[in-house]
Amino acid sequence: MKKISFLPFLLATVQILAQSKENERFALGFFTGMEIQSLGVQPLGNHRPEDLTAGAGRPKTGASVGIFAQKQISRWLHFQPELAISYIENQVIFWPDGPKTYRFLDAELPLHFVVSDWRRNHSPLRGCVIFGGRIGWNFAQNASNLLKVSQERFGLDLGLGAEIKLKRWRLQPAFVYSHGLNDLHFLEHAKYDEVVGKMVRDKLALRLLVWKLKK
Repeated sequence: MKKISFLPFLLATVQILAQSKENERFALGFFTGMEIQSLGVQPLGNHRPEDLTAGAGRPKTGASVGIFAQKQISRWLHFQPELAISYIENQVIFWPDGPKTYRFLDAELPLHFVVSDWRRNHSPLRGCVIFGGRIGWNFAQNASNLLKVSQERFGLDLGLGAEIKLKRWRLQPAFVYSHGLNDLHFLEHAKYDEVVGKMVRDKLALRLLVWKLKK
């Protein structure tokens, strides 16, 4: 049932792209990047007699690749749906059981809007602001009797970038911060359910987008 949550994102994307006119800018491209992910583990503080505790390990670095479409909505606003694949590993420290590694092989659908100054269309460099949201699904299996982590993730994104003009080619290095919105702690009678509250995943991505303008 959780996978049905993708449908509103897909329908919104198709509807906006279908409104494209021939005289409006439309481009396809790809991107690659490095991502830093941190887990936020909220302790409940009501320890059981065994004094079980759990906390997040240090942020870890992973990688991502993807494709995107870009459609001009107005002179200063573009709609940019993306399809991304990323992989990161994070640790949760359990006491007294020790650390456990959780793997995140995500397929994500970010829906971004890009704001830039249309008066600098012919400038070799112009800045931009990126904002929007995303939904993702973790395909890695993290079976554990210590703590179960949900496979679904929702995020709110905000970023800054710079568009570099190279004739008809465009390069856009950008930083994008993705704040996790949903609780990943999946209650399933795991050993640490009673001492762990909410768990979220936050990401910071440094990525490079590449695309070519049509004639």
